[in-house]
Amino acid sequence: MKRLLKIAFAALFISIFLVCQTSAAVPYSTYIYTIDGEAIASPHAYVPDRTVTSADMKLLVALNDPSDIEVDEDENVYIADSSNNRIILCDSNYKVTNVIDSFTNDQGVADSLATPSGVFVKDDEIFVADTDNNRIVVFDKKTCAFKRRIEEPTGDVFPENHIYKPIALAVDNAGRIYVISSTTHYGVIQLNGDGSFIGFLGAQKTNPTAWEIFWRAFQTDAQRAQSKKLVPTEYNNITIDESGFVYVTTNSIDPEKQQSAIEGKDKSGDYAPVKKLNPSGYDVMQRTGFYPPSGEIDVQSMNVNPDAVTGASSIVDVALGPNGMWSIIDANRQKIYTYDEQGNLLFIFGDKGMQLGNLQNVNAITYKGTNILVLDKTTDSITVYKRTEYGDCIAQALQNTRDRNYDDAARFWTDILQRNANFDQSYIGIADSLKRDGDYEQAELYYSYATDTEGYSEAFKAIRKQWIEKYIVVIPIVLIVFFVLVSKFNKYTRKVNKAGQVTKDKRTFKEALIYGFHIIYHPFDGFWDMKHEKRGNLKGSLFCVFLTILAFIYQTFGTAYIFNADPSKSTIFGQVLSVLTPFLLFCVANWCLTTLFDGEGSFKDIVMATGYALLPIPILVIPATLISNVLSLDEQAIISLLVSFAYIWTGLLLFFGMMVIHDYTIGKNVLTTLGTIVGMAFIMFIGVLFSGLLTKVFSFVYNIFVELSYRA
Repeated sequence: MKRLLKIAFAALFISIFLVCQTSAAVPYSTYIYTIDGEAIASPHAYVPDRTVTSADMKLLVALNDPSDIEVDEDENVYIADSSNNRIILCDSNYKVTNVIDSFTNDQGVADSLATPSGVFVKDDEIFVADTDNNRIVVFDKKTCAFKRRIEEPTGDVFPENHIYKPIALAVDNAGRIYVISSTTHYGVIQLNGDGSFIGFLGAQKTNPTAWEIFWRAFQTDAQRAQSKKLVPTEYNNITIDESGFVYVTTNSIDPEKQQSAIEGKDKSGDYAPVKKLNPSGYDVMQRTGFYPPSGEIDVQSMNVNPDAVTGASSIVDVALGPNGMWSIIDANRQKIYTYDEQGNLLFIFGDKGMQLGNLQNVNAITYKGTNILVLDKTTDSITVYKRTEYGDCIAQALQNTRDRNYDDAARFWTDILQRNANFDQSYIGIADSLKRDGDYEQAELYYSYATDTEGYSEAFKAIRKQWIEKYIVVIPIVLIVFFVLVSKFNKYTRKVNKAGQVTKDKRTFKEALIYGFHIIYHPFDGFWDMKHEKRGNLKGSLFCVFLTILAFIYQTFGTAYIFNADPSKSTIFGQVLSVLTPFLLFCVANWCLTTLFDGEGSFKDIVMATGYALLPIPILVIPATLISNVLSLDEQAIISLLVSFAYIWTGLLLFFGMMVIHDYTIGKNVLTTLGTIVGMAFIMFIGVLFSGLLTKVFSFVYNIFVELSYRA
């Protein structure tokens, strides 16, 4: 027994040691985001492998402020060593094979590079953005011999005194060169292979306010030049894929607009820090994920400690990897964000620090096979990250999806879920496979796990199609029955309202309630008779308010999953307040205002008219909620139309009701309606102010009580 206990304790100690050692080997956390913007821990897709320094490369002169890194098809590494005015060539083991710094140009004159900021390798040529020499220089890949130089492009579209500062470039299969100039605000400069200017590609959108446009008319030329809000933001880096689509990044977008686009889940790309441009210059990047690819999503709650970085991500480079993966780097947080071809977030990793795997000032990123290389300009080193088994599973799932091997992809997605149950893309991948196999019910279930309403809608449409093909006869029968019942109900309400035209001292609850249907179809006669002929009563009116509350509660919990994926965000109490609060505010504000402006309606009249005016909401919202359960996401406009019509109808009834009971002209009623809205806002302000004051008084009294109790 003693030996067994010793062995058990030894095994426990070893396991704890190994776990601690493993966790210590990865000094950062890997995480993803949910649809609600909540960061959730994820298994490591990439872990640090090594840091490559100048000593490891066997460099005699150490790297100094390197700005770009590139890898060719043979996994040779190219580094733009800016401050040393050279390009470093390394083999796949990061050993220096050549250095390009000086050369003899095509004029037979000794020449050299000046702060080269970008390097790109295409076929048998090395393209260098020779920044301070305002040109591009091309070298032979094998011999590193000078081949040609491409001077500053010229064209009528360039403004006078334009300064050309190429900092990054890419070359497509046709030999066209795409150049990023740090001083150019008109987009990517597109050149032919001989350097002739083609045009600009993908200029960034500006969104000036009306005041900025007006004020610009009175500014001097110097002031206009300094006004950046009316000038498109410039790009800072570029790469290109095999199909000729250009990926560009920028960190010059207004951070507030960038963050607003993320929080609003804006998929347009107007304020996106990374874009995918087609040959025509249009952004064609797919942004089907929960949030657009823009780096960090929740920049507020992550500010746990005072030293944490806040604000939108500063994206400085983009790299294209295997299996459709691509990554961007955030210079603010020293993090790497990786996405798939559809723009779905796969994982986030990295952090600032001095340990292996952490970064100080990330400046460039590239893929070397399955590894990721990140260039750090502060430590003048390359950090190499290798893909883990979990990362391999993601890559295999993506590749099989690209190859349309959906069953194999589903196996990998399932394997990923066993490692990370919070990875929503796995649920979507499995659901896609089930949908293609015709198992639409199960596909719906998996889509719901990932809150993918679009995929859920597609599966639902397939189920609905099968049901219609089987029960096609039921649809016309249901429609006929519905319209017959509506017709009979309208006849009944007209009969009851006609019988109620006689003068009575009291109205029954049924008469008062059904009278509301006369009001909504004949508002002028209806509201006049309500006040002067004593038709309708307070009970019937308040019951309309009650029906409105029920309609909103039913809308919250009865709307189909496609249109309301998370009904738990709303509560019954919240729905009650959403109706009663504006109802009471309107009645009180209108009564206060019309009392001063010769309104003839009493407070009771206002309450009754407002209550009856709400009747179209339950009449239309309840059917809209019902039919939501048989509609797909593409047919959402039908629901929106019904609900919008209900609000417009109610608004018109409310307007005409106040005009009739107060005996106002249209002009005077418009003014009092606007005044009522202002009065509602004023009452709310006073209420919030008063409640805050009461809270402070209560807190003050409570603190005194606590202090006295301690002293006693």
